[in-house]
Amino acid sequence: MSTLRTAPHLRDCFLAALGYVATTWVCIGLLRHALVDAPTVLRAAIALLPVVPIVLATRAVVRLVRAGDELQRRIDLEALVIAGVVVGLACLTASLLEAADVIELSARQALIWIFPAQWIAYVLARAWTRRRYA
Repeated sequence: MSTLRTAPHLRDCFLAALGYVATTWVCIGLLRHALVDAPTVLRAAIALLPVVPIVLATRAVVRLVRAGDELQRRIDLEALVIAGVVVGLACLTASLLEAADVIELSARQALIWIFPAQWIAYVLARAWTRRRYA
């Protein structure tokens, strides 16, 4: 797939990731300080705002995969499988260590990192897989 065709999709992914980081940072700050005593409905709405850029990033990745040829789709499929296994094993390892009281990990700490970890693992696995086929 040519860089010219992928550039808009990669730009959209980058902007959505930047939007996720910004909205998460702002929302957590608001929820911890300014909106501590706000109604539950308002706190829930603010807490869910970072989901919007993640949906946009997901849409951009789906368009990127659909724009690819057979080889690019194979690379993306392998990257997604590798990312899923890596994040799944990391979660299993953390939960077993937590169950054995080796580490202390709350559900809040663990859950907030799973989806970003999945995307980071996908990007790294995609770069590694792509290099294998180059």
